[in-house]
Amino acid sequence: MKIIKVDPQKEQSKYVVEADKAEWKTLQENSYKTLAKNLKVPGFRAGHVPPEVARNQINQSEIINNALNKAIDSNYKLLIEDKKFQNDNLIEDAVSVDLQKVDANTLEIIYIFEKYPEVTLPDYKNIKIDYQEPKVADAEIDREINGFTKRDNMLVPKDNGLIAKGDMVNFNFKGFLDGKPFPGGEAQDFELEIGSNSFIPGFEDKMIGLKKGEEKSIEVTFPKDYHAANLANKKTKFELKINDVKTIQKPKLDEEYIARFKIPEVKTEADFKKYLHRQIHDQKKYTSRQNAIKKISEYLIEHSKLSYMPKSLIDAEMKRLEEDTQKRAEQAKLSRDDFVIQKLGYKNNEDFNKALNDSAQKNLKLVVSLEKIISELKLEVSQNELDEHLNKMAKVYGMTIDTIKERFQNNLEGINTFILQEKVFDKLIDLNK
Repeated sequence: MKIIKVDPQKEQSKYVVEADKAEWKTLQENSYKTLAKNLKVPGFRAGHVPPEVARNQINQSEIINNALNKAIDSNYKLLIEDKKFQNDNLIEDAVSVDLQKVDANTLEIIYIFEKYPEVTLPDYKNIKIDYQEPKVADAEIDREINGFTKRDNMLVPKDNGLIAKGDMVNFNFKGFLDGKPFPGGEAQDFELEIGSNSFIPGFEDKMIGLKKGEEKSIEVTFPKDYHAANLANKKTKFELKINDVKTIQKPKLDEEYIARFKIPEVKTEADFKKYLHRQIHDQKKYTSRQNAIKKISEYLIEHSKLSYMPKSLIDAEMKRLEEDTQKRAEQAKLSRDDFVIQKLGYKNNEDFNKALNDSAQKNLKLVVSLEKIISELKLEVSQNELDEHLNKMAKVYGMTIDTIKERFQNNLEGINTFILQEKVFDKLIDLNK
């Protein structure tokens, strides 16, 4: 193969490639042999047609056309392996083929490739993401412990009968709005843990100090964003009758009790609290990180500038988004069109396709921007980082590391890309704290 001309343009590059003459002759000969082998001529068995007969039956254009397809593929593979090509920032899969010259002696092929767009980055080191390292309060750990132990709590009658925070109260209530009862504002023998904040703000606080058998009227105001519009931000009166007051007696967090939860390496109350602290911290950190990634992504999409939008990449991304929509529709047991309208809220397919194209362009902008940032920051994935990620995958899937490597050996590039994307977001978060 010989590259005899390169015509670089803003959005594409044209390569005129001259196929190796000896190879071109060999391809034609092989093409003839294949055609001759499959030739059917009356009076002869397939594959046994005499050469002098076969030559008269097979047109030279058939031989060239058959050889041409193989020449296009083989020269394409050689082209994309060429260092000059690799330095031209071209999209390998975005190629069209034309012919410059084709005859029995010469083959010149034109390969037209789309270019990756040039990207102008904004100042990605000064993005306002309001990221804060997560902190865990003792009260949060206590709430988690309550969640673990709730089913084993015991209710013990309270000696003085006075309601305090943390007590379980059985009571009747009836609500009045503008002096009239309202739907859903009445219940008998309702049980409420004081301090759980499961009622209207201020309701539970005003019950503190009441005692068993006592009746009282209290006034509270519904929140502005209350789900029932007729009650939102309205002051209401509730008539209460306290039927019973009990103390919640929680189980003792000794080793025997903690062993019930079967948490590896957690035996004592101190171990249990450390475990819960770590769980809460990790969840908060994940949430904070996702919020930061969202803000960084939105910033890059809005402020990065691409020289142009490659049609091949937009089409590929739209196809991916469309396939995802189709899968979600199947899971919802709806047709694709019904899913778009009923579940995604679009008026029609035209509106959805416009939104799909917009999403594809935004996704492309983000990917190209991240790739340039990765290049500028010289980020790479080490073998240790890849092995660490594969080990995590092995634990998740319950497999050995060798099994994971074997199963994902054809997708290591995708895994590498995922790790690299995680690294660039971690770096961007660190730069913008």
